[in-house]
Amino acid sequence: MAISLTLRIRAALLIILFALMCPKKCTSHLRLTLRLLHTKSIKTQESPDIKAGYLHSKSTPASRLDNLWSTETADIVSHVTPILNPAAFLANISIGDPPVPQLLLIDTGSDLTWIQCLPCKCYPQTIPFFHPSSSSTYRNASCKSAPHAMPQIFRDEKTGNCRYHLRYRDFSNTRGILAKEKLTFQTSEDGLISKPNIVFGCGQDNSGFTQYSGVLGLGPGTFSIVTRNFGSKFSYCFGSLTDPTYPHNNLILGNGAKTEGDPTPLQIFQDRYYLDLQAISLGEKLLDIEPGIFQRYRSQGGTVIDTGCSPTVLAREAYETLSEEIDFLLGEVLRRVKGWEQYTNPCYEGNLKLDLYGFPVVTFHFAGSAELALDVESLFVSSESGDSFCLAMTMNTFDDMSVIGAMAQQNYNVGYDLRTMKVYFQRTDCKILDS
Repeated sequence: MAISLTLRIRAALLIILFALMCPKKCTSHLRLTLRLLHTKSIKTQESPDIKAGYLHSKSTPASRLDNLWSTETADIVSHVTPILNPAAFLANISIGDPPVPQLLLIDTGSDLTWIQCLPCKCYPQTIPFFHPSSSSTYRNASCKSAPHAMPQIFRDEKTGNCRYHLRYRDFSNTRGILAKEKLTFQTSEDGLISKPNIVFGCGQDNSGFTQYSGVLGLGPGTFSIVTRNFGSKFSYCFGSLTDPTYPHNNLILGNGAKTEGDPTPLQIFQDRYYLDLQAISLGEKLLDIEPGIFQRYRSQGGTVIDTGCSPTVLAREAYETLSEEIDFLLGEVLRRVKGWEQYTNPCYEGNLKLDLYGFPVVTFHFAGSAELALDVESLFVSSESGDSFCLAMTMNTFDDMSVIGAMAQQNYNVGYDLRTMKVYFQRTDCKILDS
C-alpha cells in the first residue's frame, strides 16, 4: 500500500512538472480592457447557465452590434470561461460576424494571433469552433513577410491562399491560412467595440495545445495585433493562479494601458521582448550568480518575458544556484519526495501554504531598479491532494535563455511602452486598478 501511494504521489508530481513546461504609434488607437481568467479555473464541463450566457454574443444580430457600438474611451471587457491545464491566463475575444466567442492564450512570446478554424485537424476545445464560411467578414490576407518574422508564410499556388506554419519552442505547432477578420470586444459600459480586418491565422492543423481556442499574440513582430492595430502600449494585471473566482484580471491594449510602477529598459530582438535581468536574491541574500549569465550575446541567451510560458525558466548556472539555496532551506525541515532530483523532480512533502509560511521571497532585480518579487505561490506549485509541492521553475536545456513566465507575474500589473522601450512592474491587487 505504501509503495502504491508513493507511486501515485510521484506520478501526480510528474504531471505537475509536465504541465509547467513552456508551450511555447497612432494616437487614435482604442483602449481595450479584456477580462482574463486563468486556465486552472476553467472546467471542461460548463453548467448550462454559464455556457448559455457565455455564448450569448454568438447570436447577437448585426443591428444589435450597431446599437452597442461604444466610444473610443470605453474600456473593453472580455468575459472568459475555465479549463484545467496548463497554468496560464486566457482572454475571451469574439471573432467574425455574427461574433463567435473564443478563448485565447495571452502570449507575449509570439506574434501571430490564431484560432482553430473548421474544417481542421483540431484538438478538443471547450467551446464551439469558428467556421469561416459562416462569417460575412472573413477575408484572405495578402502574403507578405519580413526577415525573422514568425510565422513562416508562403503562397499556395493552387488555391491562391497565403498559408502559414508556426512552430513553438516546445514543438507544438499550428498550420493554416492567413486571413483577416473582425474581432469584437464587450465594453465595461455593456457595449461592444469591433476592429475590422485583423490579420490572424485560421488554424487548420493544430497540435500540442489543449482546450483553449488559440493564441493571442502580443509580441513585437510583424504579425502582432499590438503593433498592427493598437499602437505602442499594452498592459495586463494578473491575480493569483490559485483563485478561480478572482474577477479583476485584465488586459488593456492601446493608450489606456497602465504603465505604472518601476520601469526597466526593454529591448526587442527577433520578435522577442528582452529585459536586462541583473541579479537574483533570496530574502536578503544576493545570490552568487555571474550577471553576464542573463545577458544576450548576439542571438544567444538573454532574458525574455513571456506570458505564454507557465513557469520561470533559468539558464543553468542561475537555476543551479537558486535551486540549491532553496533546497538548503527546505531540505532541513521537509522531506523530499521519493525520487527527488534537482533538475527533473524538485519536490517536497508538505502543504504549500502551511509549511512554507514565512518562506523568503525570491526577487529578480532588473536594470533601472525595477524588481519582480516571487512569493511562494509564484515559486512553487502544489499537488492536487495538497500534501506535496514542486519548485515551479525549470532549467533551460536548449540554450542559455532565461524566461520570465506567467507564474512569476502573478499579483503584478505589467505595462509595456514600445515607444519609450520600457516595461513597468507594479505589485498590486488588480482590484485597485480595476476600480
